[in-house]
Order: sequence, then structure tokens, then C-alpha cells
Amino acid sequence: MRRILALILVTGLAAAAAYYVLVLRPEGAPKPVAALPPKPSAAPAATTIKDPLRPEAPIEPDDQRPPPKGDWIKARPGFQHSLSASQRGGVEPCATQTVDSSGFEAPLPRGRARLHLPRDFAPKENGDFDLIIHLHGDEPVRRELIESGQKLPLLTITLGLNEGYAPLFSSSELFRAYVADIEQVLSRRSGRPAHARKVAMSAWSAGFVGVAAAISQKASSQIDAVVLIDGLHAPRRDRAMFEAQLEPFVKFARRAADKQAFMFISHSSIDPPDFASTTECAHYLLSTLGFEPRPVHRADRFGLELVEFFNRGDLNVRGYAGNDKADHCAQIALLRDVYRALGERWAAH
Repeated sequence: MRRILALILVTGLAAAAAYYVLVLRPEGAPKPVAALPPKPSAAPAATTIKDPLRPEAPIEPDDQRPPPKGDWIKARPGFQHSLSASQRGGVEPCATQTVDSSGFEAPLPRGRARLHLPRDFAPKENGDFDLIIHLHGDEPVRRELIESGQKLPLLTITLGLNEGYAPLFSSSELFRAYVADIEQVLSRRSGRPAHARKVAMSAWSAGFVGVAAAISQKASSQIDAVVLIDGLHAPRRDRAMFEAQLEPFVKFARRAADKQAFMFISHSSIDPPDFASTTECAHYLLSTLGFEPRPVHRADRFGLELVEFFNRGDLNVRGYAGNDKADHCAQIALLRDVYRALGERWAAH
């Protein structure tokens, strides 16, 4: 485990920094093209695919799409195009979006973190409550929790460019310190002892290294869910380091496929020059478990185009077109459906 954490610290920080330069800095982001390439005409699909996370929006199979040449697992991302804001219905995904936050209190500072609580939130009669810890992102993540309709506590942590998330969770004591602090806050508010029951580790972009560190701990049994929004990376040229960095996620994915946990992974079609893309890493994870995604088509929020779908048990992987900064930001909107599914999962258990 120490070897895995060392690799997370070294390669994860390098990947996060490179990803920031490539995608998040405006001058480093590729320019969107005028429009998406036309979708090849084909006979209407005989059946659609039901999305367990968004059952009201069926998915259309795209089995007419030619398979990638060579090894599909190592194939670089296709779909190297993006939509302009006007083509997204006037939405700029990286800009602040309006949301009715009256059902939530003002964020409560907790050191370098912020705690977002629904108004009048209280643990159950036995003191139990469920919790989402999200790394890298604040306002848009809170927005999506609100839009999900779930009344769950959310702790967000966002660090600077030269800081890494792995050290925050490099021991079970550090993880427990975050959880214990929230338990104390809710205990004081409710007037009785509060205990975190289930925890979801959620991350966008560079935050994935903190999730890897957290689920690598032996004392991580509280972590019932892992959510990675366009942020699963590893070194491309060093196979041993590639596999070591993804090992904690492969193990967790196996549990999710067996319904022992919940996992959601999304990837864009951004193709970083110096490390493996989220597409390549997601393909490796699925192939290691003996799975393969299905080519599909569905128009999603903020101009996202769903192009790959996989579901087995409670393991969910979604691949999207788009190689621009806006496509990276737009994926945060996926948290709406994921958090709704989490709330329903926890209510049923």
C-alpha cells in the first residue's frame, strides 16, 4: 500500500498539474469547432438502453459506429470536437449557474474545507447520517447536490494548483479527522451524538488522487461510494506505474460490480499529451474486470454528448465526446443524477 500511495503522490500530482495546464487554463484549451460532425444515418434502434441513474432518459445504442483501430483499451480518445456556448443553448459550463439555494444554509468554513448543510438537517433518531466528501470544486458541486433534491451533508475541499489532495487522505487518521469534525458539528446542532454511517468520496479532475489515497487505507470501510468526474489518470509510458496508480480503483470497481459498493466514472475525449487520458484509464479498468463499454448516443445537459455506456451491478461508467475546457466543466452536471442515485441507495439501506 505504501508503494501505491507513493505513486499517487508523485504521478498524481504531475498528472493534475499537466491536466490543469492543458484543460483549465484558457490559453491552453483547444478551441471549439463550429459544430459536431453529423451523426451517421442508420436504421432506428429496435430497443433503447435504460440508464439506472437516469431512467427518464433512455439511451440509444450506436452499434453502427466503427470500432477503434487496434487495441480499444489503449486507443486514444476520439470525438475531438466541442460545442460553442450558443450550441449549448447559451450555457457556458465553466461559468456560475443560477440555482435556488434557499433550502441550504450558507457554507460553513471547516479549516480549508466548506460544509454545506440543508436547512434544519438533523441525523436520524439513532444518530446516523450519510455524507459526501468532494475534492476539487465547490459552488458547482453544491449546485448539483441542490438540483438532485437530496438533503445530504456535503464537504467540499478545493486546493491550489501546486497542492495535492493525496496527503489529505494518506492515513486513516486524517480521513477520520474530517469525518469526526462533521460528527461534532452535527452532534452540537442536534443535541445528541451523531455518527457518519456511509461516506461517498467524490472528485472532479485533479481531486481523484485524494480519492485513491482514501480508498487505499485499511480503515476505509465507511466509504460506500466513489465518484470520479473526468478525473481518472495515470502515466502512459510506464506500464507498472500505470497499473499501480489505477489498482485501488480497479479493486473498488470490482466491489461495485458485485453490488458491495457504488461507483461512477465519467470521461471526456480530452487527449493529454503526456499522460493517459480519462478514456484510456476507464477502458483499462473495465477490461481488467472483463467488461467493455457499449457505443451509444444521448444528448445530455450542458451540451454533453454521451458516446459510451457501461453498467454492471452498481458500477457505472459513462464516456462523453468533447475535448475542450467547457466539456471538462460540463461534466460536473453529471453529479446531479449520481447524487440522486446515492441518496436513494442510502435510503434503501
